[in-house]
Amino acid sequence: ANVKETIKACEHYHTLGCRAVAIVSPFYFKLSPAGVYAYFKEIADHSPIDITLYNIPLFASPIDVPTVQRLAEECPRVVAIKDSSGDLPHMMRMIAQVRPLRPEFAFLTGWDAALMPMLLIGCDGGTNATSGVVPEITRKLYDLTLARQLDEARDLQYKLLALFDAMIYNSEFPEGFRAALNLRGIQTGPGRQPQSALQQQQLVKLKDQLQCLLAAEGFTSEPVGGCNVSPSVDPEEVARIVQGVVGELKRRGIA
Repeated sequence: ANVKETIKACEHYHTLGCRAVAIVSPFYFKLSPAGVYAYFKEIADHSPIDITLYNIPLFASPIDVPTVQRLAEECPRVVAIKDSSGDLPHMMRMIAQVRPLRPEFAFLTGWDAALMPMLLIGCDGGTNATSGVVPEITRKLYDLTLARQLDEARDLQYKLLALFDAMIYNSEFPEGFRAALNLRGIQTGPGRQPQSALQQQQLVKLKDQLQCLLAAEGFTSEPVGGCNVSPSVDPEEVARIVQGVVGELKRRGIA
């Protein structure tokens, strides 16, 4: 979170022909909203390149709605925000406050697990880690959602959720994504963080899960041994079970 070095980096990327940069808020010691505003304001006033704010409150100082609104009003160089909080109401509040002032301001979600609902409430798109692994899936999900083919989009979002959870929770970040990239032919090399035997076994399971997701969408063949197909749910059977439970609760005087 060194302002001078960040501005210098912005100048360098400008010479390379880049259109914009994404800048995370200061981390380790979390700043107040006033401190976050001052940080981005100083950079925006001196940057020759457009800026996307990067809000990831799990790891860095949060960028709250009033701060985003103020920066959008005062800084033409601030053109977008990537929000990785996964907080739907927070995104809605940002859009409600900023879009009337800056219609061209872009709202991007960085939380893959909520891509579809974020698009439905007004996000322009996403910058998602899974797009580096399965761009076919995330692009298809984007297209289906915008076309309002919501049943298909919802099914695909659940598949993406399973993959995302496996990659982010089954190993130390970013080892799950590294393993998935290797499966797609992108050799990233080994990570520096040692992996336990259990984590290595989980990465093997991740490989099959990724391959099954791609196979289901027609992008590759199934792994050796095939893919487990979840049994279909009979709605009538579910209704009978629910009625039976409610009837028993009434009999006991609970419902």
